[in-house]
Amino acid sequence: MAFASHSQSRVTTRGIARAALVLAGVLGLSVLATQAGTGTTAQAASGLHYQRGYYVDNGWLCYGWSNGAYHCTHQWHRSGHLLISNNPAWVPNYGSNSRWHTTSYGAPLGDGGHTGGSLPAAPGHIGAWVYTGIPAHRMSDFAGDPYHGYFGACTWYAWYRHSREPLMRLGNAAAWAWNAPRFGLRTGHAPVAGATVIFQPGVQGASGLGHVAHVEKVYRNGWFLISEMSFYWNGGGWARVSYRYAHIGYGVSFIY
Repeated sequence: MAFASHSQSRVTTRGIARAALVLAGVLGLSVLATQAGTGTTAQAASGLHYQRGYYVDNGWLCYGWSNGAYHCTHQWHRSGHLLISNNPAWVPNYGSNSRWHTTSYGAPLGDGGHTGGSLPAAPGHIGAWVYTGIPAHRMSDFAGDPYHGYFGACTWYAWYRHSREPLMRLGNAAAWAWNAPRFGLRTGHAPVAGATVIFQPGVQGASGLGHVAHVEKVYRNGWFLISEMSFYWNGGGWARVSYRYAHIGYGVSFIY
């Protein structure tokens, strides 16, 4: 896990709060600032601050969303006057930075190692790391759960939504894309409501073991709504179900 080089940060008198949410296994930092008026800054253990749009802070490339959330990564470079993220699943390249760049993650299923393309245009209010309006909630295990030892993990929740499928026999989340066909499960790259989505390590916030979730709804341009467990953002976490927008692209596949 990477952290900023120092922890000094100034908070204005109108200022705000705190916040710092780091997703395990991801080479980036996510912070949510509760803003109270103009000119405020956000304080986190990293010493990073919130700013709208793209900016560089103590060697980190950051992008700040309008809702006060911001992600930062050390994996970036300059190309002319552009600041290009090498970790686009965490700090996106879109708008004036619309190119998708090579990352250190493995090639997606069936992609032949190609990492080109662009972030799909999000319809309406939908976007990466935009609050869905659906609050997270805690979930309890059920009596007789054959996989009670895995309760709380993302793999458990994905299996729970498809308990008649042998999903818990597919290994770590990242391996589900490759192992699913061995168990007679159909896979592909198009989102479908009710499908299980697989994110390879580092893709759209996934940990080093990958991440799996359940597709709730599909929108245009390859965007979709997921429910998931063990994702530490927007009130989610261990044994908690939360909701998030995701999109097709590098390192994303589905089990139907």
